Amino acid sequence: MGEHKKNTCVCHELQQLLEEQKKLSFDDFRFICDDIGYDTIPFILSNGKCQFEAWGWANNGDFFTTTFFRLEAIDERKCCATLSLLEPIDIDGCPIDICDKVYSLRTTSNCIIVDLSCFTTLQPLSPRLVNRLLPIINPKC
Repeated sequence: MGEHKKNTCVCHELQQLLEEQKKLSFDDFRFICDDIGYDTIPFILSNGKCQFEAWGWANNGDFFTTTFFRLEAIDERKCCATLSLLEPIDIDGCPIDICDKVYSLRTTSNCIIVDLSCFTTLQPLSPRLVNRLLPIINPKC
């Protein structure tokens, strides 16, 4: 029973994350339509032993691996979620391995559906990481 409670907890936490993500993006406001909010709260999922990792295709057509995700939708009844993959980028604007120092997370069109009962922990990250502007004028990549 303890394991089921942990898994339900991750599902519930992701539902709360989605609600906060919608508030940050000003989706629920009727009169404010400026694009001044953030539309993503990036996060990492783990089963307690290791971080969940997925692979996808970058916007330039290259293959990448990531542990960073954006929540697109959640089905609390089935305890599953649709996640989009966020590509890790270094300070030079180059895609990097997930073990390297991440400066920014680039949005992609890659989506996966995951069974949340496989995970025990959720680590939210700063929304400022997503599509963060590079500190240089000309990216090297």
